[in-house]
Amino acid sequence: MSEDDRFNLSHVDLIKTSRKQWICFIIVFLMFWSISFFMWFQVEVDKFILFALNNSNFGDGMVAINRFFTQYGMPVIVFIYMLFLALSLKFTNLKKSRQVFLLIIFSFAVAGISGDILKEIFNRTRPIQEYANELSFFTRSGSPSFPSGHSTKSVALVLPFLFYAEYKGHFHTLVKCILVFVALMICFSRIFLGAHYLSDVLSGIGLVFICLPVSAMLSNKILRKMTYQKFELAAKIWILVYLGFMIYLMFL
Repeated sequence: MSEDDRFNLSHVDLIKTSRKQWICFIIVFLMFWSISFFMWFQVEVDKFILFALNNSNFGDGMVAINRFFTQYGMPVIVFIYMLFLALSLKFTNLKKSRQVFLLIIFSFAVAGISGDILKEIFNRTRPIQEYANELSFFTRSGSPSFPSGHSTKSVALVLPFLFYAEYKGHFHTLVKCILVFVALMICFSRIFLGAHYLSDVLSGIGLVFICLPVSAMLSNKILRKMTYQKFELAAKIWILVYLGFMIYLMFL
């Protein structure tokens, strides 16, 4: 058996989460949720920030920009990942952290489902209902407010790439900065458009940190069963998955 054959039959590397990372993720989660609950019960703080950022204080251009990030921010993130996956089929140096693209899917699913369940449990009234005659609103949603779904899901898309992708160099640093910027703009837009309080957004971000290592464990269950040969095939399938994922998010 040749060296290439042995390589193709060997198993892919797993996504590793150290004990230190687990502890850090839990601390960040507790910190974000403590701040969120404080702001919720000290409602004047949440209200002040909401009124200060609401679009009634800005022009139509700012409204259009924030509407864009709310509707198309997540598809932009997924499009970037789809390009990385496509390029990894040709460039060897991009194959090293391909596992992260499976983790991203699990992160989005675990954090998104958890956030939707928590919305129903906490059942917080949205600003669009609480201050219907006091603010300008350019978004509609009948679901509860806490935690913010857009914030949870956008950060769930970005954090796996930031913490687990091993890509190095100025280009990859630039890509990570772009991903962070888009995710933060999505979070900001939810307050600006009157869809959420800051506490909703912070709780959504914090939730992702506790879901991330769980998502890594689920990803590893699949990766343990994969040889590199199957991994190569999976990468091609994931490109189509991400394409469908991007289209789905445009209408979320």
